[in-house]
Amino acid sequence: MSLGRNTNDAVDKWMKSSLFTLGLIAATWIPLPASTPFGPQVAGAASDSANIVSCLFDKCKVPLAKCIANPMCLANVVCINTCNGKDDEIGCQIKCGDIFENSVVGEFNNCAVSQMSCVPQKQDEGLYPIPPEENVVPKFNTKLFRGRWYITAGQNPLFDIFPCQVHFFTEPEPGTFFGQLNWRVENPDGEFFTRDALQRFVQDPKQPAHLINHDNEYLHYKDDWYIIDFEYDDNKDGVPPFAFVYYRGSNDAWDGYGGAVIYTRDSKFPESLRPRLQAAAKKVNMDFDKDFTLTDNSCPVDLSPQEKLLLREKFLGDALLQTEKQLQVQATKARGNAVSLIKTEEKQAEKALEEFAKLTTEFENEVIKDAELLEKELEKDIGLVKTEIVNDLSALLNGDKKK
Repeated sequence: MSLGRNTNDAVDKWMKSSLFTLGLIAATWIPLPASTPFGPQVAGAASDSANIVSCLFDKCKVPLAKCIANPMCLANVVCINTCNGKDDEIGCQIKCGDIFENSVVGEFNNCAVSQMSCVPQKQDEGLYPIPPEENVVPKFNTKLFRGRWYITAGQNPLFDIFPCQVHFFTEPEPGTFFGQLNWRVENPDGEFFTRDALQRFVQDPKQPAHLINHDNEYLHYKDDWYIIDFEYDDNKDGVPPFAFVYYRGSNDAWDGYGGAVIYTRDSKFPESLRPRLQAAAKKVNMDFDKDFTLTDNSCPVDLSPQEKLLLREKFLGDALLQTEKQLQVQATKARGNAVSLIKTEEKQAEKALEEFAKLTTEFENEVIKDAELLEKELEKDIGLVKTEIVNDLSALLNGDKKK
């Protein structure tokens, strides 16, 4: 997954940044930096860097040439070069990948990482181990993943902590569900744009708490979710429905990335859940109060006519177009989104899209309605302020006349 965001999308962009810096700097004969973001196998090892560059020129000439000629690619290189030596170097590089996403980059990355294996895989550091079976829920019904959910708290700042994380789920059959994942990326100047991805999960028949997203073409990525705790809708105790999802993943670029998120029906984190989540976090060696950050899902919008027309695109993306690509092509190169490639479940995908269309329309209407109500309230407030000003001025003028 990503959860908070599409995790594989972020990992993909990290590797793109790494490859761009190495390949393009080499292509333009700029000396390589003292360290590279490929991890301990490459950092500080000139011979390994030379081998990677040699492989790129030998086996990925065409994608590399396209990349050099692409302005967005060059902008990405400039951006990630500013990350060298920073404490949060990988996070900085991922941010560059978010801002300068490009389809040409995906072609180059696919060649260098998956097809020709020019770059060594970042190895599992053991930061996100598979949780013991006794630490996950013993029973779980995937019917929970229906309708609209929000990520209201996340653990990994690289993948989980983003504004406006509204996700839509549909369960075409028991044990299988699709997720339309949406999140915002904020630019340094305060502007934002929205990313989205479609993913498919299947429940492990031997372990109900284990939800599997495997068999993906792009970077051969696979993600595994583990349900640490949850509550269904309309439960007898009146607990706000939620799901504590711990995840880990692997692909050709990075083995062992992971994180954890809290899904809630409410867009704002329900504080009444905190004690329960504190206990759940301990099961995966996390401290909820220290390791998790609450997210902002207010999703403010501009009410200009143009913005109203673009709400579907802005918040939810063109799911139909992306899914058609997933069904038609053998490798996913759709603007950097590492999306599940759905091959044999076309009918399920079509059914999921129909459900997503209903859910997203409801969401859009609510967003517009809330914004219009806010606009009306502001107009009332402005009117009251104007009236008060007029009254104050009248009183002042009348007082002057009496004098």
